[in-house]
Amino acid sequence: MHRDIVWEWADRPGLEHLSLDIAPDGIAADGVVLVALERRLVRLRYAVRCDARWAVREASLAVDQDGGQRSLALARDGNGQWRVDGGKRADLDGCTDIDIMTTPFTNTLPIRRLALPPDAATVLRVVYIRIPELSVEAFDQEYTRLDPAMPPRRFRYRSLASGFTAELAVDAGGLVIDYPGLWRRRHG
Repeated sequence: MHRDIVWEWADRPGLEHLSLDIAPDGIAADGVVLVALERRLVRLRYAVRCDARWAVREASLAVDQDGGQRSLALARDGNGQWRVDGGKRADLDGCTDIDIMTTPFTNTLPIRRLALPPDAATVLRVVYIRIPELSVEAFDQEYTRLDPAMPPRRFRYRSLASGFTAELAVDAGGLVIDYPGLWRRRHG
């Protein structure tokens, strides 16, 4: 199944186009984000590859800003160990997902993978990628399913590091429709 999604930023000029392919043997997501961060235009291209259960296997990112480009490659092996640009990163052991700062797509990964029961909160450790720096660190996050609908349509996201909380409205595929104050879906 193929889907094209477009999100618009709510708090600044910016758009994202996501091309998502869901197949029996895995998921391929390719996105382009154009956004003004600190009044400077940033273009991010990313590709995320997951197995059929939405577990991240690899991701690549490229940021263009002020005429320069940075890139980053992540890979997770079958034992849950991460490599960043080919080097082992033991500080990321235990991370189950990735969170790319400038896209709501990466919220879909734990939503689809966890299959939470209603009102259940789950804490997970993620590889958090800051944009435009492409710095990588482990962060603890919490997801709570807020409704009994099947498939679920509302989740609470909370960053345990900052305390930031948002209630996400998602479609039947677990893709964000509304991320209050940050993103609104415009197509798909």
